[in-house]
Amino acid sequence: MKNTTNVRSSQLFSFKRSVVASTLLGLLLSTQWVAAAEPKVEVVHPWSSAGEAYALDALKEAVKKAGIAWQDSAIAGNNSNNQQQALQARLSAGNLPDVTQTVPNLMHAYVEQNVLTNLDAEAKEHGWDEKLSPEMRKVAMYKGSYYAIPLVEHRENMMWANKALLAKYGAGLPTTWEEFNALAERMQKDGVIPLALGGEDWQEGQMFTSVILGVGGKDFYNKAIVEQDPDAITSATMVKVFDQFRKMINFSDKNRIGRDWNAATQMVIDGKAGFQFIGDFAKAEFLRAGKKPGEDFLCSSSPDNGRNFVYLTDELAFFKQSDPQRQSTQKIFAGLVIDPAVQIEFSRRKGSIPTIMDVPAEQFDSCAQINLADRKANQTTGGMLPSFIENIAVDRDVRGVLMDVITHFANTPAMTSQQAADRIVKDLKSL
Repeated sequence: MKNTTNVRSSQLFSFKRSVVASTLLGLLLSTQWVAAAEPKVEVVHPWSSAGEAYALDALKEAVKKAGIAWQDSAIAGNNSNNQQQALQARLSAGNLPDVTQTVPNLMHAYVEQNVLTNLDAEAKEHGWDEKLSPEMRKVAMYKGSYYAIPLVEHRENMMWANKALLAKYGAGLPTTWEEFNALAERMQKDGVIPLALGGEDWQEGQMFTSVILGVGGKDFYNKAIVEQDPDAITSATMVKVFDQFRKMINFSDKNRIGRDWNAATQMVIDGKAGFQFIGDFAKAEFLRAGKKPGEDFLCSSSPDNGRNFVYLTDELAFFKQSDPQRQSTQKIFAGLVIDPAVQIEFSRRKGSIPTIMDVPAEQFDSCAQINLADRKANQTTGGMLPSFIENIAVDRDVRGVLMDVITHFANTPAMTSQQAADRIVKDLKSL
């Protein structure tokens, strides 16, 4: 006779096990569905230094509060060229991220490839025409439409100095190139490195911007750089520009080749060098090192530059996506970037000023307050000048010619200033 009790118990246990398994499977599938449905945004960017990473955290925090997962794709090095190459490879593979950091000329190229999302609707909804500074509106648009959001507005023609080191010489920030040269010569005689500089071409280029604007003024900058006027480029003024630039190169140390920009900034922070001429993003490195403007380091526009403001920007552009959820996430992300709270906090960390106008100056340090005031003053006088180094003032081929000559001159002591000027004109004609 069968043991029916054992049979029933076995059947009951089997049934319960089946129910539990089904429930667990359901929960697992549910969890997987929720995870898959959670909105996320992949952001490709080149920011890797301590100051840059700290600034980026401000945007990450805002995205997280909005319920969006941040997928970080940092591609550092070579002044964003590594990032551009990686994106082109992904473009060829049809696997593009949601958001990328970009610059105006590169953004134009993406629009021509028909891979960027038109942002006119978002611009209208969030009032970009009224909020953005005039020059930032210009760089965010291509052929009358918005295709990028300028996250920050940087000033390129900046001078940074170690206050304690300058105090040893009884000096403050020099206001003319003559004053700078005299102080740098004193430092060099004492075995102190006057000028921190890296070996990347764009670092030499940003320093050249400070020199050409200081020696020639804004009208000459526009003639020689923006318009590429041959008479201006081969003039005695341009020879003086290269003469001063040669002095700057000679004030740097022989170990600069291959040095990253933030490593050069660290030299000033540590008092191993007196000065650095580079964009205001350098301030973020001072701040992350616990240094305070006016107390530990000094900042101003470069010698003889006055209030003239050479601007550049980091923009965010959105690649076209077919998935409706990714499109929705991009829309939310776009609103966050232009939010005043995000703009202010990001710039406070990055060293920049917000791309939006009418921000309270008291929320920024003394270096940013200088740039906020100078931006406001220059917007009615024509003193807001586009950077050629950072792909705004000229197209990429012209930038290539200028950079090739500047870099060759910086690394070829035998090249004369007149030869450099003549070569620019010659190489431009071959484009």
